This record gives sequence, structure tokens and C-alpha cells, in this order.
Amino acid sequence: MYLNFYNWAMHLFGSSLGLVGLFNDKLKAGYQGRKNLFIKLAKALRGESKIIWFHAASLGEAEQAVPILEAVRAEYPQHKILLTFFSPSGMDHFKRKDLADFVFYLPFDTKSNARKFLDIVKPELAFFVKYEIWPNFFREIQGRKIPMIIAPAVFLPEFFYFTNPHKKHFIPLLKGANQILVQDENSQKILAEHGVNSKVCGDSRFDRVLQNVATPFEDEVLEGFTQNATTLIGGSTWQKGEEILAEIMKSNPDLKMIIAPHNIKKENIKRVSDLFKPYGAFRYSKAELQTTESRVCIIDNIGLLSRLYRYGDMAYIGGAFGKGIHNSLEAAAYGLPLFFGPNHQAFIEPQLMLKEGFATEIGQASDLQKALEPMLNNEVHLSTLQKQARTFVEQNAGSVEKVMKSMHELVPLK
Repeated sequence: MYLNFYNWAMHLFGSSLGLVGLFNDKLKAGYQGRKNLFIKLAKALRGESKIIWFHAASLGEAEQAVPILEAVRAEYPQHKILLTFFSPSGMDHFKRKDLADFVFYLPFDTKSNARKFLDIVKPELAFFVKYEIWPNFFREIQGRKIPMIIAPAVFLPEFFYFTNPHKKHFIPLLKGANQILVQDENSQKILAEHGVNSKVCGDSRFDRVLQNVATPFEDEVLEGFTQNATTLIGGSTWQKGEEILAEIMKSNPDLKMIIAPHNIKKENIKRVSDLFKPYGAFRYSKAELQTTESRVCIIDNIGLLSRLYRYGDMAYIGGAFGKGIHNSLEAAAYGLPLFFGPNHQAFIEPQLMLKEGFATEIGQASDLQKALEPMLNNEVHLSTLQKQARTFVEQNAGSVEKVMKSMHELVPLK
């Protein structure tokens, strides 16, 4: 009954996506991208017999998989890599598509789609990034005895597939995976409580952000703007955090900021620009409007944030006054002390950073000011926190090596 309802729901979702897409650009993109999918897939893979298939839900998971994809490229040169996405965010914004020979949407998870997809692809290995479980695909993969890895995974007790009535259907699927490599011991413990074996590999995002740091990058606009000035980076900011940052500018006349809003739509960029107007704010895309009085640069494009942290001394990470914090590792890898709001409990890294002492949870402008003052007034204190942040990331790297060891066991090197 449960699986019949699930399959019915999947069919209904897929068939109604075109209509719903009339009112939602993201759903429309997903619908358009899946048109004639199997015909396109069969044409692209014709004649290919050695495929390693990676699936990522969206952009964040794909970015997490980048160092793993690079390692697979280097160690399995005779194989081709197929990368699939569920969300348009991955298809539209993942920039390292050079790491995959073929990039497609994942078909909706129905029995017939799973069979058709695997009939065409015939992968030597199926690799699911992080924690996605697609019942029909998993059953078909396991029924065909295709080796499968889920990594680098994270599991929380409240995940629906650990609760009734779902768990009796989802736990066997997890047990059927050849290897589950988890990010932390808590995830391993949760799986063990349900009889599922796993290994701890850590989080490949640590490896990924260190790659960002090591990649050469220069930007004349940001280089000139931040020169000889202590600079705070606002990463993926939302309104609440932006208002706190604007308040801080009043009390710290020598501080500069680079603000990268999460939403770069025209009307939001205007709102942010107006908020910081008293401090000579200029938009990155209109750098010619910068003056000697400018203390705030507003990033109004996508793709720059992970690299611009190198121009900062400390960073505020957005999202944690709303649904949850954005990527904090990117800033920590550059050795930046961090500030963020209270909604971060669902994320492992911020809590570890708080324990290490280089991150601070804030609720209002006065909290940020209190944490910021010793950094601005004591270079040794700031330098110590920066070193702690960088060391934290370096000590937690090494996930890729562990993942590749498991892959070698399932697809031996020749």
C-alpha cells in the first residue's frame, strides 16, 4: 500500500509538473529539462560501456562532490562520468561540468523510469551524494547488483525515513547499499541503531574549500577596495543580517565591508544599496561609481563569493536568522573568524566552530559589536582566531582519500 501510494504520487508529480511550471520558473525548468530525456540520454551514451554514475540533488551537493569527481577523473581515466541532478540549481549553476562527460536531470523516481534509465546507462557504480534515497532507483540498482555508494552522508534522528510508517520501507534500502560513508560519528550511531553499517569518512567539503583557497584568483576591484583596510565579508546575507551589519558600520568608521546578498534580484540589490548608502556603497558591477568615501561593496552577481573571502579579515554568514545558515566552511578555509545568527542547529560545522572558539553566535548588533571590538583593537587576537579557523579546516580534510578507498574496493583499478 505504501509503495503503491509513493509510485502514484511520483507519477502525479511528473505528469502535473508542466502545468505547475506555468506558475513557478524552477519547476518549469525541471519539466523542460526532462522532455525526451531517455532519447537524449541514449543518444549521448551510445557505445559507452564503462560509466560511473554520480547523482547530486542540487548545486550544494555537486560542489561537495567536486574533489571526489576530480579524483575519479584522475584514477579512472578509462571510465566516463555521468552526473545527474534533481534540481535546476545544479543543472543551471554547477560550473565544473568539465568533471562529467554527461550531465542530465534524474528522471522522476518511478519503477519504469528506473528500469529505462539503468537499461541505458548500465553503470559500473552508482554514487549518491549526501543522503538522497530514491526507492525505485535503489531497488532497481540493488536488484541488478550494481555497486552503490552513499557519501559523504549525514543523518539526523528526525529524518522521515527513520520514523513510522516510512522506516520499514527505507531502512532495507540503506542496508542494501554496498558502502555508506558518513561525515560524523553521530550519523554512524544513528544508522547503527537501525542496523545499518557505515564508516566515517568526514566531509569532502573541507577538501573542496581548501581547493578554492589554493586556486589562484585576482580581482582588481576588490583588491583596490580592501587595500590597507580591515574588511568584513557578508556572505549570502538576508535582510536581518544586513540591518545588523549596517548598524555596525556606524560604530566602526575604519571598517569596510563586502556584502554578497543571497538574493541578487534587481529590487533586492536596490534595497541593500539604499541600506548602505550612507557609507558610500557601490555595486560590484558598477565599480566605476566607487569613491574615496566608499566603505561598502555590494556583490550583485553569482559565483564570486567562494573566492572573495580571501579579501576579508572576518565574515558574517547569512541565513541563520531564517531557515538555516549558509556555507560557513568557505570563509573558515581562508582563516576568517565567523559570526552568524541562532538558527544553525541542523548543521554540524557551525557548532564545531563555536566550540573551537573562532565563531560567535549573534542575536543583535550589540552582540556583533562586542565580538568584533577585540578583533579590531588587537591584531594578535585577530591573528590567533584566523589561525584557529584555518587549522580547523585543515585538520578535518582528507575525506576524499577515504571515499576513493571504498570506490577501489567496488571498482578495482586496472
